[in-house]
Amino acid sequence: MANIGGTLAKHIRRGDRVIGLTLTYGVEVHTERLIGKSEAEIKKIVRQESIDAARFVGLEEFRFLDFGDTPLVMTRENLQQLADVMQEIRPDLIICAHYPFREDQHGGDHGEAARMVERAPAYRHHGGKAPYRLPVIYFSMVETMFFAHATPHVPDTYVDTTDTIEQKVQACIATWKMVPPESEKTANLIRSADRHFGACAGVPYAEGFETVRRASAVEYLSV
Repeated sequence: MANIGGTLAKHIRRGDRVIGLTLTYGVEVHTERLIGKSEAEIKKIVRQESIDAARFVGLEEFRFLDFGDTPLVMTRENLQQLADVMQEIRPDLIICAHYPFREDQHGGDHGEAARMVERAPAYRHHGGKAPYRLPVIYFSMVETMFFAHATPHVPDTYVDTTDTIEQKVQACIATWKMVPPESEKTANLIRSADRHFGACAGVPYAEGFETVRRASAVEYLSV
C-alpha cells in the first residue's frame, strides 16, 4: 500500500474495478504486537486489518493467497495458483507493489513476488480457463530510494498522487496499527518518497513505476 496506494485510490475514484491480491499473510514480519498468538490467529487478524486499511483508498475487493513468507519461495504449484487467479480476473493491467530486482535477484520476498507475477503461466490451457496474456505490468519503484543494488533503474511512468496521498498515509498507518510517534515518522517517510517522485515529474507528489509491456506490432513508429 505504501508504494501504490495513491494510484489505486485514483483508479477507484475514476470508477475502475480494482482487485487487491496479496501472495502472503506476512505473518513473519510487522507482527511484533501479535507475539504469543498462533499462526491461525495472526492470519485472521492480519486479514481483517488489511481489509480495513484498504478501505481508506476505497478498495473493497481484496484476495489472499497463502504462499508463506520470509522467505516467499517460487514453486510450480504457487505459480499455477497465481496464474489461475489471473486467468479468472483477466485484468487490463497489473500494478505490482514490489520493485522486481530482476537482474540482481535481490529484494527478498518483494523481489520474489515480482518475479512470480512475471512468470505465472496464465497463457496455458488449464482447468477449463481460456489462456490470458497480460498486456502490461507497472512495477513500483519506491525501493530504489532505500536499497542499494547493482542494476540502476529509473521510473518511466509517474502517477500524480497529490490528491490521494493522505488516503494512502492513513491506509498504511491503519495496516500496521501505528500510534505516535511511529505513525508520524511513517507518514513523513511516505510523503518524502512521493515528494521525491513528484519533483521528478513536476508535481507535488507522485508514485513512480517501471513498465513491462507485452510485445506488439505497430504500423509506424511514433514520437
